[in-house]
Amino acid sequence: MRVYETTDHPVAREMIGYLLVRGGVHILAYAKALTVATGVDVTKLLPIPKLDNRVFDEARKYEDQGVHRRLYTFSDRYYKEIVRIWQGTHPSDGQPLEVDEGAPQGGPIPDLPEVPEEFSPGISAEDFFEIAKRLQRSAGL
Repeated sequence: MRVYETTDHPVAREMIGYLLVRGGVHILAYAKALTVATGVDVTKLLPIPKLDNRVFDEARKYEDQGVHRRLYTFSDRYYKEIVRIWQGTHPSDGQPLEVDEGAPQGGPIPDLPEVPEEFSPGISAEDFFEIAKRLQRSAGL
């Protein structure tokens, strides 16, 4: 939001407006995942500031298109369980949340060579997957 406010360049504002809306999707998805995993409504746990994208012209049009309610799997085979988290209605407008299998329309996705994942210092890939398994078991997934 701060970057958006510091520029008046139309292309920058267009891009940032879209990214604000898509970032909001991921923030809500993380909050919903934490709620499913812990049973705690995280929106009531912390004093979360109101960050309304609709105050920005370039973001408002994407919300009017429903972009803030769509979560993409970027795969036809994987992430099918995301519907257990991304369900219900959006808190800002009460409209239904949608999971779209695959990627949004756009340019072609290149088939790039594999690159080993990088993790935070001190956490190996094996540790990360073990933590993920424990969280899934705790959430009943």
